Amino acid sequence: MGLFSRNSDAMMAVDISSASVKLVELGKTRSGYQLKAMAVAPLPRDVIVENEIIDSTTVSRTLKDVIEIARPESKNVVFSVSGNALIIKTVAMPMMSELELEAQIQFEADEHVPYDMADVYLDFQILGPSEDGAEMDVVLVACKRDVINAYQQVIQEAGLTAKCVDCAVFAVENAAAALADERYGTLAGNGEDEPEVHVHALANIGANLINMNILHDDNMAFVRDQFFGGNQLTQEIQDAHGVGFQVAEQMKLENFSGVDVVAVDNYFNLLGDELIRTLDFYAVKHADFPVQKIFLSGGGALVPGTAAQIEERLGIETKILNPFSRIKAESHQFDADYIQHIGPMMMVPVGLALRSFDQ
Repeated sequence: MGLFSRNSDAMMAVDISSASVKLVELGKTRSGYQLKAMAVAPLPRDVIVENEIIDSTTVSRTLKDVIEIARPESKNVVFSVSGNALIIKTVAMPMMSELELEAQIQFEADEHVPYDMADVYLDFQILGPSEDGAEMDVVLVACKRDVINAYQQVIQEAGLTAKCVDCAVFAVENAAAALADERYGTLAGNGEDEPEVHVHALANIGANLINMNILHDDNMAFVRDQFFGGNQLTQEIQDAHGVGFQVAEQMKLENFSGVDVVAVDNYFNLLGDELIRTLDFYAVKHADFPVQKIFLSGGGALVPGTAAQIEERLGIETKILNPFSRIKAESHQFDADYIQHIGPMMMVPVGLALRSFDQ
């Protein structure tokens, strides 16, 4: 089971995060992709901490609940990993075949991965020639075995079979690729002043983690997972209103207009700072290719005003992506308003589900 392995089996996507379990199953028709099954169920706080499963029984039970709700056809699963247990590096290597690289990749990884090679799952993907043309760029991915094994265990306990594992940041990229026209918008023109390289950032804001992926003409240039997310806003609400986590979370989701404006402003300041920090890291090696657009997804993108606030603070055009603007969902099976509302937070599972159609 490889991080980038192609799989011809039909698979459903299971996205297990610190806040919820999401399930998506897609089909393909002549006109495009179609939503076949979907469900979301919340997880209690601290069941998963920094991507480590603390209470596997609760996670497995919640996964069984979403299966019961969604009733997917497949029992094969593609899931994702992210956070500090995952290392993604782009390295330059001499030109060679994929078979030759497979024989050498572990020696290369030993220089870039700060873990014992026996303790990680390792995979790679060739991006293509480097800028100088003399070498090739290779994406190197390593993830701790105990993390992947823990996710496999809860999937197995739910009566399912893990067939493929991906990185959450790549799943977002995969889903965004299906929205290419929507993403490029004004950047896709033919004017003489059009930039030679289209540079955009995908920022998936979860409860505790932001998956950031910056692409040059749809080619990965920089990725980073940072521990910050919507729970920071919940904490700001707790502090401002003197309430517990659950009450603050409910205010955020159901009574946002009643939230203290200073708490909201504090959160957006912190979010802006986090994104600026990532852009600064990116600029160290890519100062000549500034980000032209930011595309948001994740539960954090559902907070009212998020796109406008980021655009104001960073001075970069910011939009929200919704995979269900392109994926058909039958009205007799799914509530259209609900689907459109939660769409931005489903980018990871949708991107994972698209792995069923890899060629």
